[in-house]
Amino acid sequence: MKKNTFLLKSGIYGALCFLVAMGWVAPARAIVPVNGVPPTLTPVTINNGAGDQTDPHISGDWVAYTSDASIRYYNFTTNTDAEIPRGASARDLLSDISGSKIVFSRVITGVKTAVMVFDASTPAVAPIEIDEALGSNRLGSAIGGNTVAYIDFVLRPEGEMVIHDLATSTSQRITSDASFDQNPSVSPDGTVVTWEHCPTSSTNCDIWQAVKSGTSWTVGPTMDSTTPEGNPDTNGSLVVYDSIRGLDRGDIFWRPVTGGAEVQLQMPSVEANPSIAGNLIALESRPTLFSTTDIFVYDITTNVLYQITDTPLVTEQLNDITVLPDGRIRVVWASDEDGFDARNVKAATFALVASPTDLLQQLIDTVAAFNLRRGIANSLDAKLSNAQKALETARSDDTAGACGMLGAFINEVQAQSGKALTVDQATELIDLANQVLTALECQ
Repeated sequence: MKKNTFLLKSGIYGALCFLVAMGWVAPARAIVPVNGVPPTLTPVTINNGAGDQTDPHISGDWVAYTSDASIRYYNFTTNTDAEIPRGASARDLLSDISGSKIVFSRVITGVKTAVMVFDASTPAVAPIEIDEALGSNRLGSAIGGNTVAYIDFVLRPEGEMVIHDLATSTSQRITSDASFDQNPSVSPDGTVVTWEHCPTSSTNCDIWQAVKSGTSWTVGPTMDSTTPEGNPDTNGSLVVYDSIRGLDRGDIFWRPVTGGAEVQLQMPSVEANPSIAGNLIALESRPTLFSTTDIFVYDITTNVLYQITDTPLVTEQLNDITVLPDGRIRVVWASDEDGFDARNVKAATFALVASPTDLLQQLIDTVAAFNLRRGIANSLDAKLSNAQKALETARSDDTAGACGMLGAFINEVQAQSGKALTVDQATELIDLANQVLTALECQ
């Protein structure tokens, strides 16, 4: 919902508010990720049966996904896969999951499209309609904790955002305007809802958010610009989304819920459809617009990018990510190895913490890949070689030699930034070196 009034103050603040209202946004702070060692993983097929399995969502050990006309759910602990019961005239689609609670839209032909909630931990209990109403037309439900968000197309043909509290069985209409509202997402704790808010068309959207305080919701833009943004997700602190800016073909951006600088994950490929859990972003990337898509995971804390799938002839898409209690990562996606209309749902569980030796070798390989002038290359190689030797001979409680060499390496890289090294090369090398220092627990 666009705010009805703007409080314009004099001076710089008023000028900035005017520019934002006209569609101007400050340039995003671009971050070039460091490529991490791909994790070892064995994808698990959740469903590769007949028909089209797609739109998977994950929360801990539970997965919900659409299988043709039904919503199915899978549990990793028990390895069971089942269908949510539906009537003969019903078609279920567009699910989301939080814990074992699944929300989805149920299309009852000629009657209504209702938002339903189903608890997979008590499968004998039938799904319950949220805000039961005659002739309802509700789609795009999302859930986090006890908060359900959905789009109501009876309130307005363009759709209006409604937020429902499962604990109190109460609902609140969040938007009331002629803009298109679509594609909501809810943070795991249920306190932040984000969605696409599209003033002029359903393909040129801004990202909006509603933040809960007590029993009320504060509504406003996360990113409001003249460029199209889409596919938002939130961990409660950050809102992540994709956007096309200028000549870019598609990149991932994020911004704090509380406001502040927008950050761009700058990559040479085409990125889209991010999902976030903790400080990890799962995303889809392809070299060109016409290439197949692979799944990547980006660690905001360490600025490291991990490639999860590498299938040049298969597209993996519609990802979702969760962080398990033991720190491992679990990602789900839809795969088209059997054809676009016969997709399968797959998942992988893995850890991202590489050994100091692996990280150091990655740093050595990165220096070599830059093809630097012989003088600077030899100097940096010598320091890393000495760090490697120190690490190989050091006792587990004595890594001071390797830490010292890495410190000297960082100092030289900083001194050569913008000279023998480009600023981007220096940034990448320092980030990698700091990862090794962290892994070695250097003081």
